[in-house]
Amino acid sequence: MIVVTTKRKASMEEEDEGCERWMVVVAAFFVQFIVCGVTYSLGVFHVIFKDIFYESHFDTSWVGSILLYITALSSVMLRFVTSYWGSRVSVMVGGVMASTGLALCMVVTELYQLYMAFGLLVGIGFGLAASPSIVAVERSFIHGRYQALSFVVAGIGAGIITFPIMIRYLLEWFAWRGTFLILSGIALNLCVCGATMRPRANDKELRLLPLLSCLPMRHPLFHGMCIANLFWSFGSTIIYMYLPAYAISQGTSFETSTLLVSCIGMASFCSRMIFAFMGHNSTLDEVTSVLCSIGLGVVITGICPLLFEHYPGQIGYTLLFGFYSGFWTTFLSQVARELIGPEYIALGNGYLSCMVGLGSLAAGPAAGLLIQEENEYKYAFYLAGSCLLWSSIIMVMFKLKRCVAPSREDFEHQKEKDDIQKVPLILDELGSTKEKVPMLADDIVVGHRYMDQPSMC
Repeated sequence: MIVVTTKRKASMEEEDEGCERWMVVVAAFFVQFIVCGVTYSLGVFHVIFKDIFYESHFDTSWVGSILLYITALSSVMLRFVTSYWGSRVSVMVGGVMASTGLALCMVVTELYQLYMAFGLLVGIGFGLAASPSIVAVERSFIHGRYQALSFVVAGIGAGIITFPIMIRYLLEWFAWRGTFLILSGIALNLCVCGATMRPRANDKELRLLPLLSCLPMRHPLFHGMCIANLFWSFGSTIIYMYLPAYAISQGTSFETSTLLVSCIGMASFCSRMIFAFMGHNSTLDEVTSVLCSIGLGVVITGICPLLFEHYPGQIGYTLLFGFYSGFWTTFLSQVARELIGPEYIALGNGYLSCMVGLGSLAAGPAAGLLIQEENEYKYAFYLAGSCLLWSSIIMVMFKLKRCVAPSREDFEHQKEKDDIQKVPLILDELGSTKEKVPMLADDIVVGHRYMDQPSMC
């Protein structure tokens, strides 16, 4: 997830004291908890919808794929809601739309109606709620921002762990229509979370940087990031969507298969915490990068059919994938900051979100066709593993290549100093053409750094 922070004028009010700003953090935590909990339970929903409507994997997979695609796309296309009315309105409107969509799922009778209710309405609602909640936290903190955001991001892992198990018990007690009614009530709590995000006095003075600037597209590094995000989204969507169904086909019960998704959440959360605790260098070390990205990718791709023969092996697969995904997302963020710079990630965030959305949209139906053609889940998981592997290879190749260059000022003093300061290659190249990113004093930027103070490796 790309985090956007604010640059404030000196005359603006200082950050709020007391517990009010931490209430915003708690609210953002629960926004991520609800949004990601429902979204990453799409594999459980896939099994439910397939059994209820007796449709093929291809037709059923569009429900979850549309949800992921619309969520990613609306977070980009509907940013004007946050720009004009603030995070509070955006999160509350998103909560109403998501709750309405989940409630309508209770009365659907055809699969195409789920495309509209669960895919379109819920997707727009989640897109309106997720990113603005992060922006609200960013606007509330000058100091202690890293700790606040770390707590908010923990809501993602908590949601992935909790919701699959909770949905399983709701299905046992209230059937599928009652489950969606209860999930609708849970999603309505997004409005409560949004209500705590009090508008700030300077909200109208803050403007968002364009997410679709052409500046980052001038460098092949950013193209590589886009392709890596596309492959990663494609592969991970297949695993999340078909993991419970694959386990059920191997004799695992539906109730037990839901625990596998929770295992991914636990392993991913632990992986992120481990590498965050170890620090910046741990994810950028060449040996760790190769072993955790490419090494685990090869293992996950090659031995998935063997692991799925028995339930302990299925748990092993989910733990491997969860640890792998937790490292890869952390690694991607660090490599992006090293090679491209946070400012250009902010300017190109829209492109990255679109690539994530396209990968999610195509993954489910493509794997569904493959499963129907071969009548085997393992080929879909081979496809998913190979996509994950290629995404890792792309980023590791950029990392292992010397994609850094000495800054111009340091080059002039090279004879006097042996240690040459490194800057992201994209900043150095664009700096050679004397191009600057147009930023005003009240723009929102990434990492609280600016073009005249580039992020160092």
